[in-house]
Amino acid sequence: MVFQMPIALLKFPNDLLREVFRLCNPFDLYKISKCSKKCSQRSITLGGAKNWKITYSGGNVITIWVDGSNYNFNQADYPEDYFQMTIGRYSNYMDIEFPNGGGVDLFFYLLDTLGIRIVKSLEITFGTIANVAKVAKVLADRKMEVEHFVIGNVEEVQDVVDFMPTLSQMNITQEFHCFLNFPPDFHFEFVKYPRKVVITDSSWFTIDQLFECTCVRIELEKSTFNNHDLDAFLQKWKKAGTFPNLRRLQILSDFIDDESPIQEMIPPIQTFNNPRIRVSIDGHDGIVDGVRVTKDDGTVGWLKVEFGVWPELNFLIVDPTDTVVEEIHDDVDDETDDEW
Repeated sequence: MVFQMPIALLKFPNDLLREVFRLCNPFDLYKISKCSKKCSQRSITLGGAKNWKITYSGGNVITIWVDGSNYNFNQADYPEDYFQMTIGRYSNYMDIEFPNGGGVDLFFYLLDTLGIRIVKSLEITFGTIANVAKVAKVLADRKMEVEHFVIGNVEEVQDVVDFMPTLSQMNITQEFHCFLNFPPDFHFEFVKYPRKVVITDSSWFTIDQLFECTCVRIELEKSTFNNHDLDAFLQKWKKAGTFPNLRRLQILSDFIDDESPIQEMIPPIQTFNNPRIRVSIDGHDGIVDGVRVTKDDGTVGWLKVEFGVWPELNFLIVDPTDTVVEEIHDDVDDETDDEW
């Protein structure tokens, strides 16, 4: 697949050529790189590193994110469709010929040719574990930043289990989100925690891991934590210097009961004030009717334990710079739907 350049671009002086490359969008640079090997090399050399980000889910679409817009490289069905583009307000599409190595080879071609240094998202979806694993291994070796990593509820459970040692070597910075139900004997420990962890079947996430977790936000569903575990966590949190990053903890567990205490209180744990009080972060993701818990250094947290579809513990740590405490009326929903 060769793109015919309409002008002799490579005859431009390097300074001018560098400015041309700076003004190009991902589709432009890709087409220039496909004019010849020399064009490809010059675009890499003079294009420089970009603050663009790349997303891959293991299939036949790769997305580049640029200043709020996304550029999607799709595998064309027919040669006559090569370089056909659809330009929208925010989402743009171009059909191209994928290399022999498929999406994996294209991912690294775009990464290197476009000067991308951050992966916005990698996601394991149905049938994509092999491709994502290949990409993840190279990214781990390069120590590249991956902002978000998602494991879907796929059928290839054992393949994902085999992949997890690679994941532990990756530099995931913002969020790890896992929907997969792992086998009962599954064990995994994070070497480095991202800012946020969301695990919808967290039976493998132990209390020791919670004690060591450095996340800002932790959401664990189908947990095995019981009242004793949660009380031990809160006792540790109350000590000065512990969990300096934590702002929000949400745990759903069938093992939370109304028989043993958490912080010397038998669940459900909530207040019945009038007016009611909502505590939230920037007005989002609030806790209503929480109980105030104070750390040894004076830091305040708000705790609520309730029994609904799942017994649930919610804990929010106050930061005066963004925490909103407000009175609410009885006709307002207990929790806000907007996620912080």
